[in-house]
Amino acid sequence: MIVIGTIIFPETSANEVANCYQTLPEMPDFITIDGTYVHNKSGEDFRAFAIFNFDEARLEDANTYFKARYEAFEGVKGLTSRHEEWLNVQDALSIIEAGTYDLDFNPSF
Repeated sequence: MIVIGTIIFPETSANEVANCYQTLPEMPDFITIDGTYVHNKSGEDFRAFAIFNFDEARLEDANTYFKARYEAFEGVKGLTSRHEEWLNVQDALSIIEAGTYDLDFNPSF
């Protein structure tokens, strides 16, 4: 399973966001990150996202980490964040085949 964590912030907060990255908690060994990617277009807020991979069985532990990670950004003026859980196609098809059709996850962080 993956979680995509996204932050959006104004250019005026860029230095503060950069400082927050220096204070993030250590990532647990059961999570791998496929990088953090940043997008900026003149006249728009900055957007950054990271893709986290982990075994779905560790979802509760992962949510604990994500909560701590994104709390590091809470004091940044104008910053918003969101976190989305994504399934691979095979897992999604299995859920649909089981007849539940519930692909909506609501993480507890």
